[in-house]
Amino acid sequence: MHTCRAKKTWRGGWTTIIVTLLFAMVVIVPGTQAADEKISGRVTAHFTKMETMEVGDIPGHVLGIAQQAGLMFYSTGEVAKKTATFHYDFMKGKGTFVDYSIYTDRDGSTRFIKAVGTAGPVDDGKKFVIEGTFECIGGTGRYEGDNGTGTFKGERLGEIKTGGDAYYDFSMNCKKP
Repeated sequence: MHTCRAKKTWRGGWTTIIVTLLFAMVVIVPGTQAADEKISGRVTAHFTKMETMEVGDIPGHVLGIAQQAGLMFYSTGEVAKKTATFHYDFMKGKGTFVDYSIYTDRDGSTRFIKAVGTAGPVDDGKKFVIEGTFECIGGTGRYEGDNGTGTFKGERLGEIKTGGDAYYDFSMNCKKP
């Protein structure tokens, strides 16, 4: 005896597979990728506390630690409060620094930034330029999980020892989770 089995065929074919893959690429994948946000603006700060020590190896070699308070003005019009602690290593008035800043927005969200840069006099000592790079090392609220890097450049006005001020313009690419 011969048994005959009916063959089942799938009628969806390649069209169903292609439509499913396109849907996944257009709708699902972009939702799982980090969004990039370009941030720019200006920061102003006042030196609120300062400690320095002569190293003693070369005249004019000074190590210091300082604190700042100030404001960040985003190009979007938003404003955040800045607090920072940084240390520096200067030889005859110029050198390097590392800055750890906390920026707090009006809604309480915070960004934690680490900056590394150089500072020193230019134009025969008429200006004191600060510049460098920074990275977002954390955050809370709407900045939770953010990361990114950027650059800044600005100027210090007055002496740090007497509570000088500083401003700098920045640009940052921030990745949102």
